[in-house]
Amino acid sequence: MESHSQFDGALKEACTSYPRHAGSLFQAYNDLKLAQKWTNISIVDIPALKRSAVRGDMPAAAETSEENSTLQSRIVVPCTLSENLSIEWINTVFDAVIPPPSEIYLGIVSDDSSIVYYKLSKGMVKPPQ
Repeated sequence: MESHSQFDGALKEACTSYPRHAGSLFQAYNDLKLAQKWTNISIVDIPALKRSAVRGDMPAAAETSEENSTLQSRIVVPCTLSENLSIEWINTVFDAVIPPPSEIYLGIVSDDSSIVYYKLSKGMVKPPQ
């Protein structure tokens, strides 16, 4: 990881600050930047959870509904498949990120390095038609 060309700046600082979650952060960051083609990517510190998240703009072609058609920053919180998450943990993410997002994505990294993104909304949200 340390010899990878993307391992510098804020990503390196976040991985050094939270080494327990460095692998999932590094994997999600590179997937979003290189494979998913997100733009304006930055690292968001979440001290309450002792980890960092990734903020960025999803490509317009990936937008799935009219309400999401305007480009806005998305938050991805990387975690591993083996982590135990709770509703309290998820609420902490919503409360810790400034400005507060209406939705976040969990970037769940498995042992084989594949990543699945789950969209979570705060409160009850009507599913799209």
